[in-house]
Order: sequence, then C-alpha cells, then structure tokens
Amino acid sequence: MLSKPFLVEYLHTSKTPVTKRELARAFKLTGDDRIVLKRLLKELEAEGLIIRHPGQEYSVAQGLPSVGIIQVTDIDIDGDTVAKPAEWNEALQGDPPRIEIRPGGKGHPALKEGDRALAKLQRISDTLYQADIIRRLDSPQGHVMGLVKRLKDGFVLQPANKRAKYDFDLAQQDLNGAADGDLAIGEIQPARGLKRKKVRIIEVIGRENDPKAISLIALHEAGIKPEFPREVVEATDSMTVPDLKGREDLRAIPLVTIDGPDARDFDDAVFAEADDSVKGGGGFHLIVAIADVAFYVRPDTALNKEAYRRGNSTYFPDRVVPMLPEKLSNDLCSLRPRENRACLAMHMWIDGQGQMQRHKIMRGLMRSEARLTYEQVQAAKNGLPDDTTGPLMARVIEPLYAAYALLWQAREKRGALDLDLPERKIVIDKNNRMTGVALRERLDSHKLIEEFMILANV
Repeated sequence: MLSKPFLVEYLHTSKTPVTKRELARAFKLTGDDRIVLKRLLKELEAEGLIIRHPGQEYSVAQGLPSVGIIQVTDIDIDGDTVAKPAEWNEALQGDPPRIEIRPGGKGHPALKEGDRALAKLQRISDTLYQADIIRRLDSPQGHVMGLVKRLKDGFVLQPANKRAKYDFDLAQQDLNGAADGDLAIGEIQPARGLKRKKVRIIEVIGRENDPKAISLIALHEAGIKPEFPREVVEATDSMTVPDLKGREDLRAIPLVTIDGPDARDFDDAVFAEADDSVKGGGGFHLIVAIADVAFYVRPDTALNKEAYRRGNSTYFPDRVVPMLPEKLSNDLCSLRPRENRACLAMHMWIDGQGQMQRHKIMRGLMRSEARLTYEQVQAAKNGLPDDTTGPLMARVIEPLYAAYALLWQAREKRGALDLDLPERKIVIDKNNRMTGVALRERLDSHKLIEEFMILANV
C-alpha cells in the first residue's frame, strides 16, 4: 500500500503538514517499512512533489508550514482580513495562496494592512488557508509613535501603545528637533545585541497635553493615514459635475439637506409633496436623493481601492479623515445649497395610510434649496421660523412633516420597535477641549429623516 502516489494523496488531503512519525503512525508502519517511508519521502522531495518544512514536517508542493509568519495584504469588502506568506517569491512560486485570518479573541488586537504576525495555519484547499494569530510582530515599516521623555542619562521614546513592553532609547543626535514632552514618530534603528532598540525621530506630532494630538495617536494606532496617495488625489483633479445626459433634471424641485449643526458634509436630501393620484387619495410623492459617489469612484481604480482600504470617514473633535479626497468628500459629493450636484434619487409614492404603492430609482442632477439643521427645522415647525426656513414652510417643511405623520402612523400600526433611548454627546469648546457631557435632544425632525431613509432602504 505504501507508494509515492499514496503518500502525495495523503499529504494533499491533510489540512496541516505532517511529520515522518505521524505518517508512520497513520500507516501503521514498523521495522523495514519505516526505512521505505524515509526513502520515498526523500525521492518525492527531490522530485519537487512535496516539501519539507522546519520541524521535519512534510506537505504537498507549495504547501505552507503549520506555523509561519504572514503579512496582511488586504481588508476586503466583507471585512475579512486577508494575508499572504511573509516570505514568498511570486516569480519562482507563482501566485501566493490566500490566507484568511480568523477573528482573534481577547488580547488579540485587530491587524491592519502591512502588519506581520506569527500564525497557526490550516490548509483548506490548494489556494486557501485559514490562520489563527499567535502574536503580532513588529511592523515591517519599523515605526513607533510615543512620548519623548528626558531621563537622567538621556532620552527615551515611550510608546503610546500600552501593550508595549519597553521604551526605545533615543540618542541626542536623533531627536531632530523633538523635546521632552513631545509626541513623535520614531523610526526603529537596526541593533544587534542590545537590550533595547533605538529610534530616530522622523516626525513631531505635537505636545503631550495638546488635545489635537490625541486624534493623531488614534489614527496612527488604527493605521489610518490622514494623507491620500498622490495618484489618488490626482485622479480627482479633472473631475467635474456631469451634464444632464442620461439624468433626470431635479434642479427645480426644492430638495433640502437636514443635518446636525456640526455636520461637515451633506450626503442626502429630501422632498415631499401631496399627491392625490396615489391609490385611495391622501397620498404623497417623496424623494430621497443621495450624492452619486459611484459616478466618480469607478471599480478597479486607485480611488476605489483607497476607499475600500479606509472603509469609512473617521471623525474626531478637531478633524475629519475622509474616505475620499477632499475634492469629492467636501465638494462634488457634498450636496451643498444652490450648487448643481450628481445624485441618485429614489422616488416613492405612499398612500393615505403610509404604505408605499410604487417607487423608482434613477440618476439625477439636483440643486439643494437649503442646508438646514434638525433644530432649525423643528423650531420652524413649532412656530419659530427664521429667515431661511420662513420662505420654505408651505412648499417644503409642512409637506415633509405631513408625509412623516403618515409614515409614523404606519410604523405604529405594524408595531415596529421605537428604541427612543437617551443619547449623550461630548461637549467640546472652540479650543477643542471637553467641557462636559450632555443629553442629545431627540426631535421629530430626527425621526422624520430616519423614516424617509428607512423607507428608501426598504
């Protein structure tokens, strides 16, 4: 029964590499049969059909060891962390297998693109492995963020990461302008035989007590880069608002954006008008329009890949690190008032009971009538309009609330959950310092937008 094809087939079906002893036990080999096994393994290795890993483990050719170093290459659209072997020569070995990292338990911080880790590997197929992280290794970039501290015998860089086991020595000539109490990024220097590694400061972020530095520490630890790659920014330079070709002209419809007072971009706009043509009468025609981001961000482009890499915009009290470059996030994909913008528009018709009768979706060209806040709209509804909301009461705000009333009525009739839980907000002053915690007021204007968005998503 012991033959080369049999051995190769057995190793091919094994999820992990197998030692010679494990093979002998699996085949119940004794005496001279073990000598035959040893000879066959040598021949198969010489022929390139199997490979021998450290620890005298065998697997099929191109197979990976049971424990090895991997490097994260991507966080895919489903949120799965994907890696490849850290040591892999594509010119000689071809495409590397895909390694999917299983979520770690407590004490295993999430890995980001470029991180390396020691992992236990399990073979699923010829091109797919699963990995369980044993421990994360130093980033190949060799950078560490921390606090510059002056001690009696010199300077050290104390890592911001609380899990770090030691400080880094910092020579006077490597400070590069950094001083005691500065938050800085250090480049780890090659060092052999030293108890602690050395760093050279390459960037000073700010002072230890500077509130703005806290967001930079969080960005660094999460692997989020405030700057975009040059080719990504350049890809947006020639982008402009498209013309009407293939789009519905919505510029005459008084769509409005309603957001919080601290909103920095405006992603969606709403509109409502009474429509007695809907079955049963007493209905409404609603429009929810969102920025047509997909018009600008095309598949398989550097812009699209960078957006996937970031996943979302990240908000701090003192800054926003957007998912898309400023030309898009703060301009072409922000529905600013009285400016033409490409959009995706969902038209919906509801009857007098708040039930949707029909809908259609299309690309459009819109022109927001006004940028409104929740508090501003609610005050207008409560009889305190201002210079902006006053002219919009009859044709914009009142129809929105009338349509919302029907949607809320339908919500209560079907017994939907109303998780109206108290929400708190951090109060920040103009110097970006926290001054307190307050309850966030929940208004009907908030619920109005929620109901419109839920209906559009359904």
